[in-house]
Amino acid sequence: MTGHTPKGVWVSERISPGGGLFENAVTTYWYKSKPVTVMPKKLQLHKNIVPVLRTVSKKLNYDIWTKDQLVEEISRLRRRKKYGLVWEEKPEDVVEQCKKELPILKEVSKYAIKNSKDAPTNIIIEGDNYHALSVLNYTHKGKIDVIYIDPPYNTGNASWRYNNKIIDAEDAFRHSKFASFIQHRLKMAKSLLSPTGILVFTIDDYEIHTCRLILDEIFGEENRLGTVVIVHNPRGRNDDRYFATMHEYALFYAKNKNLAEVKKFEFNEEALLSQFPHKDEISNYGVVSYMRTGNNSDRNTRPNLYYPIYARNGELSLKKERGSIEIFPINVRGEEKTWRWSKGTFLEKYRTDILLKESGGKLRLFKKRRPEIVGGTKPKTIWFDPKYDASSHGVVLLDSLFNKRGVFPYPKSLYAVIDTLKIVSEKDSIILDFFAGSGTTGHAVLELNKEDGGNRKFILCTNNENNIATDVCYPRVAKVIEGYTNSKDKQVSSLGSSLKYFKTVFVSAEQNDKNKEALTKQATEMLCMREDAFDQVKETKSLKIFKNTKQYVGIVFDENSIAVLKKDIVKLGGQWSIYIFSLSDETFEEEFGEIKQKIKVSPIPEAILRVYRRLFQI
Repeated sequence: MTGHTPKGVWVSERISPGGGLFENAVTTYWYKSKPVTVMPKKLQLHKNIVPVLRTVSKKLNYDIWTKDQLVEEISRLRRRKKYGLVWEEKPEDVVEQCKKELPILKEVSKYAIKNSKDAPTNIIIEGDNYHALSVLNYTHKGKIDVIYIDPPYNTGNASWRYNNKIIDAEDAFRHSKFASFIQHRLKMAKSLLSPTGILVFTIDDYEIHTCRLILDEIFGEENRLGTVVIVHNPRGRNDDRYFATMHEYALFYAKNKNLAEVKKFEFNEEALLSQFPHKDEISNYGVVSYMRTGNNSDRNTRPNLYYPIYARNGELSLKKERGSIEIFPINVRGEEKTWRWSKGTFLEKYRTDILLKESGGKLRLFKKRRPEIVGGTKPKTIWFDPKYDASSHGVVLLDSLFNKRGVFPYPKSLYAVIDTLKIVSEKDSIILDFFAGSGTTGHAVLELNKEDGGNRKFILCTNNENNIATDVCYPRVAKVIEGYTNSKDKQVSSLGSSLKYFKTVFVSAEQNDKNKEALTKQATEMLCMREDAFDQVKETKSLKIFKNTKQYVGIVFDENSIAVLKKDIVKLGGQWSIYIFSLSDETFEEEFGEIKQKIKVSPIPEAILRVYRRLFQI
């Protein structure tokens, strides 16, 4: 039986596998081109629905579908993944909110910390990290060098919320909710990374496989640099039923592995003595065979590196002389291999870096391996060191810093984060943590800057659930910047730097002239953050000017003030980045005439709205 109901609702009814016709039949009805599936008993609640098609076959009969139904089915099939993680998408309130309201930033000036004018300005953003990432997609797209995040582990012990509801082990959709939650944020985070950028994602066994598949999909499996196991609880969890868990994971992904770099750790004294036990007039050294082993070590592969070296009275030469002994790179199995260096390099370095030794009745050559040439220790995939203990160097450290107990549950070891940043950041990197928690990443950035003289900057994003932003994250960072007295009455020195604190607030997403003007007037903080210019030079109702060590930033709210700004540009000199309010997308470049080589002009708020349209599909 086919047909249409009076209300325009098309219905098909099919039998679930193995079920009886009336007991387990699944009915799908279409309303406004949207498929809804219900059980027959529930149909009684829908008085305007009449089943008009009944089939007992699981095969869909597309011949009788309307155009709208076919379009919806094609769309569904295109969204279906061929390989990877599949979950039931669970709408998230903070995501849906952005279709009606646009996030912007508002400074909380009482939390600002200003040190010397050359000190890097770090950022804390209080608000849901989905909203913070949205703002950062305008201010910092392609600018972030390192993202380090430690998201909720979804252990089932009510450790995080989704749509303001605690997610615990009883929630049947907790894995789907977690997958949706993480994917939304990682997609926005990827666009923030610079071409050489690296993301570090810490997680444990509850969601390691989920997160790895999502990361593989977003960043590409080919950009997975490695997975590190960190022993953060050497005592093991006593409440685990079968095995006492000691570890967690750090997943390393590059924006582009061909451009990314993972550095080596510096040699500590123990490693220096064990790997380089000898010393000459140049430095410490270890020894390795001068004959190459492993890949590309066969004579046929590198024939130019197969040549004789002659030894006579303890001296080496490439020339054969009377009484000299000929040495070829031939191993104990008689295989013809190659030397490590070409003839030219050998002649340059053999007096200082090649050793001649007798072994097994034969003369053999060895190369000196020096620490400054090796450059350090390549990071390994298991980090096992007392300094990574999250209790000693996370919980205890935080309690000492605040001089009270129970400040924050499960903080990271400070040194686990420091060591991570050592191998993935440069001295001038911008580092983002959008699951900032107690602020360990900010603390680690400041400690590392002190250690190596760097000027790294951090951006920390956290909500204020249980006052974590205002009572834990901010005070911790402030104490480290300004210095503090710990629980043992020991004065801990200031690490310097500057800080700005922002909250996410909202403007209407409805795009009319009134809302465009409102967005522009409230976008000052976003523009300052985009240009890293926070020192105010001038403020009037229609014009604001800020500066940093490299340039000035002008914000014009009324085009009639362009003439005033031009006078300021001539007076102050230097390079300028200028933002001018425009209901369209006009740049006003022609207004600047002879000084346009000193400036870069951008219209607002259209540039901001373009970012939000892409993110929120509004």
